[in-house]
Amino acid sequence: MWGAGKNQMNCNTEIDKEIAYYKNLNPKLIDLLDFFSRLNQLQYLYKQPSVFTTSKDDALKQFQQDKYLTEGKQWFINKREFNNISREIIKLLKERGEKAEVFENLLMELPEEVPANPGELIKWANQHQSELEEQWKSTLTYILWQTLSVFYQNEFRQFRNMDYQSYWTKAICPICGGIPKISRLIKETGKRILACYLCWTEWPAPRIACPYCGNTDQNKLGYFYADDNKTHRIDICQSCNKYIKTIDERSLGREVVLEVQDIITYHLDTLAISKGYQTPLNLL
Repeated sequence: MWGAGKNQMNCNTEIDKEIAYYKNLNPKLIDLLDFFSRLNQLQYLYKQPSVFTTSKDDALKQFQQDKYLTEGKQWFINKREFNNISREIIKLLKERGEKAEVFENLLMELPEEVPANPGELIKWANQHQSELEEQWKSTLTYILWQTLSVFYQNEFRQFRNMDYQSYWTKAICPICGGIPKISRLIKETGKRILACYLCWTEWPAPRIACPYCGNTDQNKLGYFYADDNKTHRIDICQSCNKYIKTIDERSLGREVVLEVQDIITYHLDTLAISKGYQTPLNLL
């Protein structure tokens, strides 16, 4: 099974080990990784009892019907719990010199039951972003995304080891319907695994296909490296002009934790964007 071991690996212990490895490997990343580590520790502040209630049998039926787990289902997050996490994120941003206190009062305007659906939260953000200066809009989006991610990871961790690979063929997350943010090529087989931008669930996908538009024309697919580093690359699609970062575990010689890989490869995002490619992560 491709997923069981790897999904179990995506826990705080393995993340901490990966962070320590890269701190030792590249001291220039220490400040960035410390910030990410503290964000990751917000998982421990999660106090809300599970609000997305479904059995694993019902979840399996969703997958068998070609539906992601939360498709067609509404669930909400208690405003106080949501703001407990968001305030901690704001505190971390303020420590880094961001004037994030501008968001504290704004987030108090959230409804008492915060919609967990990213699309609904985006609507709320769009309505309130007009009150902000342009420079603060991306920061509000970041705070909402990071907060929501804490809840999604905690709510759906129990479903990560399910055998949905037998049924799931879509390029969106089988758990929350989110789009992929980064991918890896499995050390043993080279098979491609995508990771969700929101709940960090992983699932298999075709290697020779764009995960965003589905293009399979090899003449319009490609990849390039930064500094001849063959372990980390940028996969591109000339059909939709989007990119996704990919870590080749075969070249690296070990398994990786994609949450951490996403952080340490920020330079690849900068490079891809400088070449005119886009990320689809323009919402949360």
